[in-house]
Amino acid sequence: MKALLGDISIIHPRIVTYEIRQEEISKLNGAALLDEVLILGGHSIYPQSSESQISLCEAIGEWAIQNFEEGDFAVRTRKIGELPDTISSRSFEDKVGRAVSSSGIRVNLESPSNEIVIIIAGSNEGDTHPEPFEFEGTMVVWGLRVKNWSKESFSGRSPTERPYFKPISLEPRQARLLISLSRVPNREIKAVIDPFCGTGGIAIEAVLQNIRALASDLDTRMVEGTKENLKWLGKECLVEKWDASDLSTLWGEMEGCSFVFDPPYGRSSWRSVDSLDIFLNVLKEAKKIDAEGVVSSMLPAGPEALEPGNDDDITVMGKKWSELLSRIQEIGWNVHLFCPIRVHRSLVRAIVVCHPAD
Repeated sequence: MKALLGDISIIHPRIVTYEIRQEEISKLNGAALLDEVLILGGHSIYPQSSESQISLCEAIGEWAIQNFEEGDFAVRTRKIGELPDTISSRSFEDKVGRAVSSSGIRVNLESPSNEIVIIIAGSNEGDTHPEPFEFEGTMVVWGLRVKNWSKESFSGRSPTERPYFKPISLEPRQARLLISLSRVPNREIKAVIDPFCGTGGIAIEAVLQNIRALASDLDTRMVEGTKENLKWLGKECLVEKWDASDLSTLWGEMEGCSFVFDPPYGRSSWRSVDSLDIFLNVLKEAKKIDAEGVVSSMLPAGPEALEPGNDDDITVMGKKWSELLSRIQEIGWNVHLFCPIRVHRSLVRAIVVCHPAD
């Protein structure tokens, strides 16, 4: 979210707040992991007694009535994180619903004019990535759902649903995430450049956001497969057979570039010297194309990467992260984001976003 908006306030590992004008809501359309956009009403520690729960629900109802547009309403609740089985989201819906309907406003569960959303949030579940924001306990967050924003749907274009498929394909959400992370406030992305386009996942997510995509690959089959997948979606972009080590010759100099890619490496291996050289060469070529560009990539990492507070000893592309970081900085990039994530079982990748050092 920081990549899209700048400074944000974190109130829960999965919930952030930001002051934004109505006309700026479209900025959020590029977010890959965003589930809800609400006009924030407030947040509170989860009340333990039934009396406190009733008081909170009445307060939520009163706030909603004061902020409703004309028309009917519905109350929606969702749970996130690890929560006790005793917490009932239906109870919150009923209590808030009664508080609002008692004022004479009609309930409409099918197509309401106003939707009150109540999120009951516990501690973050799972260990898909180290969590920089610690949270224990349970909180309640409420607000009104923003009408002119809808969650991005990735159904219908997963790698296995496309006409050309290979196991190396990035999932649409992952490709969209890498593009999102390349955003910088007050900087327009004029082109997404992927020198390892594979089956076209990144190019597809770029053109679907009306961003110019420039794709290339050394493998002719991948080049043709990317074109086939784009055509299947009714989209097109430049796709060339080219060696990534000479990328600047292919595209020349330009501004507003995001270099978004998933470099080649063995799917079962996170130690690859060849892949490391390829990655570092692309960083050098990216500098030649756009010295003010942004790099957003996903690199293979060792399973120890998910252990918190262990950054320097993590193995990334066959090197200690501290050594690879120095190599990246020598080329003229600063690492803006380093975030290991679990893909599945023992397969771990590190999302690495680089900004210009100058």
